[in-house]
Amino acid sequence: MTNKEAYKLITALMDTPAPTGTKLEHARNQTLKNASSFVEAYNDKLEDLNIDYCSTDDKGNIIRDPRGQYIFTKDNQRALSKELKKFMDSELIVPFEIVSTTDKKGLSDPQVEYLTEVGFIRGLMTVI
Repeated sequence: MTNKEAYKLITALMDTPAPTGTKLEHARNQTLKNASSFVEAYNDKLEDLNIDYCSTDDKGNIIRDPRGQYIFTKDNQRALSKELKKFMDSELIVPFEIVSTTDKKGLSDPQVEYLTEVGFIRGLMTVI
């Protein structure tokens, strides 16, 4: 799993409705809890990249716009974009366990399809 895929999964889980007290809610909450170290490392890496490529004054102080956002030269913005792509396409910065479930009540077909694809929703086991 890449950082981009993990970010997409976490975003999807945060947007997934899960009725209180259900297996779906438990699996979602546990997976998000397991992913907390990933989220922290992910945010730290993004901040580091922004600081590495942002504009600075003559004294090396970071220059920000009135809203507090970093300012970049065109060349540094391009370099940052390349580094972000490389980071997003690389293997997980911090692996985490996905707690899967068979509970898919209330989920749309596209949600079930995606969450099954990434291993969050699993099929029922058949005993033969």
